[in-house]
Amino acid sequence: MTAPVAERAKEKLSSDPAPVAGASKAEKLVKPKANRPKLNSRLYTLGSVLVVVVLAGLWQLVGIIDTREVRPGQPFFPGWQIVLTDTVTGLADYWRGGLGVESVSAGGERTYIGGLLAIVSHGWDTMMRIIAGLLIGAVIGSLVALVVSGSVWGRRLFAMPTAFLRTFPLLGLIPMFQLWFGTAFAGAVTFIAVAVGVIFFTGVVNAVANVDAIYVQNAKTLGARPIRTYVTVVLPSILPEMRSTIQLSLAMAWTAAIASEFVGAQSGLGYIVTHARYFGFVDRMFLIGIVVVIMASLTYYLVSRVTKRLVVWMPDAQG
Repeated sequence: MTAPVAERAKEKLSSDPAPVAGASKAEKLVKPKANRPKLNSRLYTLGSVLVVVVLAGLWQLVGIIDTREVRPGQPFFPGWQIVLTDTVTGLADYWRGGLGVESVSAGGERTYIGGLLAIVSHGWDTMMRIIAGLLIGAVIGSLVALVVSGSVWGRRLFAMPTAFLRTFPLLGLIPMFQLWFGTAFAGAVTFIAVAVGVIFFTGVVNAVANVDAIYVQNAKTLGARPIRTYVTVVLPSILPEMRSTIQLSLAMAWTAAIASEFVGAQSGLGYIVTHARYFGFVDRMFLIGIVVVIMASLTYYLVSRVTKRLVVWMPDAQG
């Protein structure tokens, strides 16, 4: 009789979901760790929102304390009650007409819709310049960097010119590009491509230099030729490090785009800022600055998400 009883006791113990006294405590300790990333993400988001709210409040406070004016009716520090009302409608001056909204120059009224359409249209022109210049600069800069990194003759031909471009103040090239290209779309795109290409060249050269030599040696041992080694070994290896280069290039592309539009462009967010500066519209410059920050942040976020997918195979790849 004792043997069946002992067997039933063993079966009960083995089927018990918590046979060890400390198991439930261990489970309680694990659950907070699983939820910790979400909690940290929410805290970061909350902290960012609080910083934005504090900065907005400080701007409003400065506008109340400092009552100086650039000219009558145009304060140095326009409050939000001005920026979100008169400033938005004032931007309708830059709407070229269409979509059922008449331009101010043709006799139309200043409206919120006209102001928003002006922001969208000029922002679109700026974005197109950035995309074109970023793609051209990335392709050319990366190709030159790969040639320099993988060829002795490539280093002899391109090392000195690229070193010169890296040390040359790019903003000093803006007047030259204006003389060469005028106010054409190609001038701004070329300037952005040069600025971005220099960063991509430096980033690719450093990334290739940091590739572990054992990977290249193993490929050569298996009979891979130089081109195949670059395609199958070097290029995948530099992708994680290139994420930072792409993000830096995007920031430089925005800077170069706005800078190129300061000089002679007939459209774009930089054009609005330049026109507003001539007439002392501080509120318009401030609002366009906010628009640039928002657009640049969105593009940075999108590029970061896309590039993260390219290195998802890396165990330590971070967003």
